[in-house]
Parts: sequence; C-alpha cells; structure tokens
Amino acid sequence: MMRIDLRNSITPLVILHIGSVLRNAAPGEGIEILCDEESIMEDFRRVHHDCSCTCIGCDTQAIGKGCLFVLRKTQTTPQRSHDMSELDLSSIQVSSTSDARGSACPGPLLEAKKGIGKVKVGEVLEIYSNDSGTRTDIPAWAKKVGHDYLGLVAADGYDKHFVRRKK
Repeated sequence: MMRIDLRNSITPLVILHIGSVLRNAAPGEGIEILCDEESIMEDFRRVHHDCSCTCIGCDTQAIGKGCLFVLRKTQTTPQRSHDMSELDLSSIQVSSTSDARGSACPGPLLEAKKGIGKVKVGEVLEIYSNDSGTRTDIPAWAKKVGHDYLGLVAADGYDKHFVRRKK
C-alpha cells in the first residue's frame, strides 16, 4: 500500500495530488494519505466528485499531528452526471428564480435554500450566480438534501443553475 505524506502542504495542491495518484492507481489498490485536516477529504470529494474511490478508513489519533485516510480505488468506472444539455435547460419550465448575482459564498447557497421552499415538489428552481464556487456548491447541496441538480447554463457574466425539488 502506497503512503503519501501531504502534511504541511497547501490544501489545493493536496487535493490535486490525491486526484492524480488515484487516477494512476490500479483498481483495488489502497493508498494511505497523511494530511493536516479531516476537511481535506470533503474538499477532495467536491473537486473530484467523479473519482472512483472509497474511503475505507480515517484515523486522527494514530499519527499524532494530522489525519490518516485510507482510500481504495474501486474497480468500476464512475457514473457520469445526468446533467441536462444546455438546449434542454433553456426550454425547461421554471417555477421560481433566486437571484444571487453579486453575492459571494455562502450567499448563493443560502438563496438556493430559501428559494427551494418557494417551489412545490417536482417543480424547478433557477438560481442566478456569478460566484464560481456555486458551480460545485449547488450540485453538492442538491445531492446532499435529496433534490435533482439538472445543470447550468452560462449567461452574460453569470450562471443559471437548475434544481428540481424532490421532497
């Protein structure tokens, strides 16, 4: 099993390095990753959401300072997102729009949370945002709370995100 010590490294570089190592690993191969914080794995999942690996262990006590994660590359290829095409999204019936242009994180996500309450189950909320973090935050939030993230359409200086309320 390969061990990578990424303690005292810059977080974005850690995330990129883990992704690179996993892409080159053989299916079933395990990798131990030493890093400074547990939250790095959450950040890794947000950036590399299509990575085919399973976290089979996390130990924050065994190594003293930092965290030890054990990842195993899965044998299956990751399932691709079923985001709708831009053409499909431009013709979708929207029930409500939340305009979060001009607000930075966590503003667009808070607007999405408020906006989803204004639509009925099965209806679609459209979120306008010019914050680049929204491209990962809104899909992650929708998945976490059980809604369907349908995709985004780039507009003039902002993105239009579409979420279908499921519950």
